[in-house]
Amino acid sequence: MYNLNIPNSDKDVITIYLINLVAIIIGILSGTFSIIGFAYSYKLNVANIFINVRKVNAIYGDSIKVVIGLTNESSNGIEITDLKLFQNGKQIKDNGYYYQKENDTYAKKYSISKYLFNTSSLTAPKGSEEYEIHSNSDNFNGTRLLSKVGITTYYSYWINKDQVPDTLKITANKRLRLFSKTKRYSIF
Repeated sequence: MYNLNIPNSDKDVITIYLINLVAIIIGILSGTFSIIGFAYSYKLNVANIFINVRKVNAIYGDSIKVVIGLTNESSNGIEITDLKLFQNGKQIKDNGYYYQKENDTYAKKYSISKYLFNTSSLTAPKGSEEYEIHSNSDNFNGTRLLSKVGITTYYSYWINKDQVPDTLKITANKRLRLFSKTKRYSIF
C-alpha cells in the first residue's frame, strides 16, 4: 500500500547521511551569512559626523569664539536635533559678545574718542577687526539638516575665556553610536 522508501543497503544509508550533512552545512552557512548581513546593515545605518572645532580670540574683552563645523560623512542626510557645549559636565551658553559694544567700552575705559582716530588700530591685528565685526554668534537653534553631500555646517558661540569647553554633545534623529542617537565628542 504505502512505499516508505526504506533503504535496503549500506550504500543508500550513506547517501542519505551525506545529503543530510550537506543540507545542515548549507543551513549553517546561510544562517551565518544572514547574521553577517544583518550586522553589516545595522552598522551601516549608524550615522557618522565629522567635527572640526577651533577658537578665535576676541580683540576686546575676555571672550573667545568657539566655531564648530559639522560634516555628514554618512550616505543619508542627518537631522541634528540638539547641540550643546560642556565644561566639566556643566553646560556652557553664549555670553552675547558684540564687537561694537566692546569697542565702545574700550574707548570709554581709556578715554579715547573714536571720532578722533580709530582705536581698534592700536590693539587689533590687521584684518582681524573686519573678521570680528562680522562675526556674531551663530548658535544652534532648533533642528537642522546635514545633507548627505558632505557640506560643512558651522555654528559658533562667544564664551568667556575661563569657560573653554571640553565636550561637545550632539543629538540626531538617527543613531550616532550603536544604540544611541546622542554622541559626546572631546574637544580642546
